[in-house]
Amino acid sequence: MCKAAERLAVGVKHNVGLALKRMLLGKTNLPQQCTVGIHDPQPEVGVWLHGIGAPRDVTFEHSIACASPFTICIGGTDWQLGDAGKGPALQFRERDGEGRLLAELDLRHSATILTNGPPLHLFQVDGCRNYCLPAGRLWAHYLHHAYLRRKSTSHIRLSSRAAQAMTAAFICPRRVVLVSAVWGDRSNIFPMNLLGSLSDGYFAFSLDSTRLAAPLVAGAGQVALSGIPVGRAEVAQQLGKHHKQESVAWSQLPFPTTPSTALGIPVPCFASRVIELQIETTRNLGSHTLFVSRVVRDEHRAAGEQFFMVHGIYQSWRLAHGYDHSGPVSSVSTASQV
Repeated sequence: MCKAAERLAVGVKHNVGLALKRMLLGKTNLPQQCTVGIHDPQPEVGVWLHGIGAPRDVTFEHSIACASPFTICIGGTDWQLGDAGKGPALQFRERDGEGRLLAELDLRHSATILTNGPPLHLFQVDGCRNYCLPAGRLWAHYLHHAYLRRKSTSHIRLSSRAAQAMTAAFICPRRVVLVSAVWGDRSNIFPMNLLGSLSDGYFAFSLDSTRLAAPLVAGAGQVALSGIPVGRAEVAQQLGKHHKQESVAWSQLPFPTTPSTALGIPVPCFASRVIELQIETTRNLGSHTLFVSRVVRDEHRAAGEQFFMVHGIYQSWRLAHGYDHSGPVSSVSTASQV
């Protein structure tokens, strides 16, 4: 009888929690991580750097470098950062329509990484403002996110500021790729969404510093990134568990592979785009390790909508403004690096 009463109490508590969540979040009650199909390069959101000379479009010259502390990497050569390196801001704006301001991040310059190409600048976040939802609804989401972080068993502990910055950063649709790497008798393939092109043929991506995939990639020194048609998103999600594995059996993958053109690294036959990279620099920034790479070959193989990820708060904005007519969205937590 006691066990039955306990199960009843748990069920009631769960149902009350769901009812409160629906009441607080209303129509914006979506997963934090949402799958969307968008053509590459994504045309929806522009990312602008302000406060260092004239405003600069860095939509395709930046990457999320680390979750904790939350860090943005931006490529650039003609900057005057100033003595303190303070004051810049990153703005996320609608590219078409009214060009609405969707979010802002206040940045603080923390380091510069020198490469054989452009210098790369690292910025941490001092403040965040998100305009995708009314203030009351937005703070309801923030409270819900804080509750989920408290319950989470993840080894990455995000501060409130870092969590809000991540929410804003994923207003810009982030493509999800499959990373292939081979090092001696070890090899792996896994999904990743913390990546971005920089300037002058350089590319950056970040991996969880504690997972087995990171040292494998560092040892390999080269990788192939495969674009994923949105229709293959579910297949890619299933490989999220590979982050925790040192090696995988390629013959047991749910799809055939073929060698990449320049480096001969196995990539999915369905890959719509293959970017082959030579890693030049690695930097452990905290929760994530940043890999700075030179592009060896960038091969576009097929057109069509690609697997991108956005935050549920921005997805609510997209749905309200007619950007997405594809129906319900889905969680893709297995592909997330954070």
